[in-house]
Amino acid sequence: MEAAPDTVSENEPQLDWTTGLEGTWKSDWPLTKQHLEADCNLSAEATLGLERLLGKMTVQYDGHRAIYTMPEIRYIKAGKEYILAGWTREEPLHVLGRTSTQLALLTKAVALPVDQDYLTLLTFENADTCWLYLGYSPLVDLHVKEYFCRVVSK
Repeated sequence: MEAAPDTVSENEPQLDWTTGLEGTWKSDWPLTKQHLEADCNLSAEATLGLERLLGKMTVQYDGHRAIYTMPEIRYIKAGKEYILAGWTREEPLHVLGRTSTQLALLTKAVALPVDQDYLTLLTFENADTCWLYLGYSPLVDLHVKEYFCRVVSK
């Protein structure tokens, strides 16, 4: 029996979205917020805290390295201004394994003072959109996804 036209046949090769990692990726707050609203039960305060931090970082994958860049963040809370210093960090890119839609990387925490290796699992929704689960991060204990989109050069 033939497969329906809108289904993928087992004999057809599946697209491998993980092979095109090289380039610049930016955290995408609108996609992340859409996930938070649909799948998470966070307080308004927790969502606001994430909004201050997410949607700003870029990651450049270049050959065998990753360059993480976080700009300076300024925000006001309870009438007081806070400034989080921007930073850039470079580290070797260690690919532990992959499927056609997931890429497992051994990384260090991208923010000081945490200095430990941990597994980052990038899950690709398409060739230009991926997300990582923040529940395994040594930085936060929230069970949320942070979305990243490829930055297209103009």
